[in-house]
Amino acid sequence: MADNIKGIDAIIEKIREYGDQTAKKLIDESSERADGVFSEAEEEVEAFTAESEKSLEAELSLLESQSEGDYAAVVRDRTLAMKQELLAKTFERAAVLLSELPEDKKLALYRKWISENGEDCSYSVILNKVDKKEFGEILRSEMERGIYPGRPTVSEYVSEALGGLILDFGDSRTDITFETVASLQKGSYDTELIRILFPEG
Repeated sequence: MADNIKGIDAIIEKIREYGDQTAKKLIDESSERADGVFSEAEEEVEAFTAESEKSLEAELSLLESQSEGDYAAVVRDRTLAMKQELLAKTFERAAVLLSELPEDKKLALYRKWISENGEDCSYSVILNKVDKKEFGEILRSEMERGIYPGRPTVSEYVSEALGGLILDFGDSRTDITFETVASLQKGSYDTELIRILFPEG
């Protein structure tokens, strides 16, 4: 279990490196809040592992009569599925952690993302309901002053995301929601993180 916890820490460290260290700085400053999330994640991992091992033992007992090759393949596939599910849960936690950033840190992150991803055209910035209420007027005022690329506006629509932005250019969208940020990092580091979490595998 100690290896699993160290692996989770390594995953979070990879996420913190996203976007020229901005997310890392914000997560570091929120480490006290993160402790509760990590503690809860550890309990869920322990429960998940115990349940998976029990289920695996039941399945393997039915395979004793099969060939050694079939047995090994089933064990490998089942173990890989368990590892991938554990990774998915960890990255879901990362999106929640980002959504719990202090309001001023979250606003600073949104300003940065609009500045980096905006284009020289008209486009709208879609926020979730809570963020639109908190930051909508602030961002709208800044947009009117022309401090962002192009001619952005705050969209009338709201997203269902935990947080982050969707930049709507009309014929295309740039999704920078917290869920997507975490998902993209998962795709980038899946194989490496499985080795970190499960070096014996």
